[in-house]
Amino acid sequence: MKTHWIMGAAFSAVAILGSSTMLYAQSAMRSVWDGVYSSAQADRGKVAYSNSCGKCHSETLDGNDEVPGLKGSHFMADWETQSVADLVGRVHSTMPMDSPGALSTATVTDVVAYLLQQNEMPTGSTELSADPGMASLIRIDAVKPDSK
Repeated sequence: MKTHWIMGAAFSAVAILGSSTMLYAQSAMRSVWDGVYSSAQADRGKVAYSNSCGKCHSETLDGNDEVPGLKGSHFMADWETQSVADLVGRVHSTMPMDSPGALSTATVTDVVAYLLQQNEMPTGSTELSADPGMASLIRIDAVKPDSK
């Protein structure tokens, strides 16, 4: 009987801890609309973009018939509800096309900051973290959450 009570209490504690962790994770989620990168970081990203991305995606980020644009409603819709970590990971593992993975995660994170800036996401006072764990807590929303 005592064993059943202890197991029940342990199960309850795990359930409470698990649900509070989920609530914390949900409340810890941020949006790209929360000012998740700095203007200095976007400036570094612009230089890296020009050096490594602009020749294919164009300096205006509009792409062309064969290469997708990296700004505007189509780009934002493609990434809607995914995390910044997803975008950084994709860019890091597939770009530049002639040398995938050649750019460091820090450089790719700067490029993503530049893409956010060019898609009119607001700047903030801190830099976008290159840590995938932190970046996974930032959701890409095409429309500002308050205005959905």
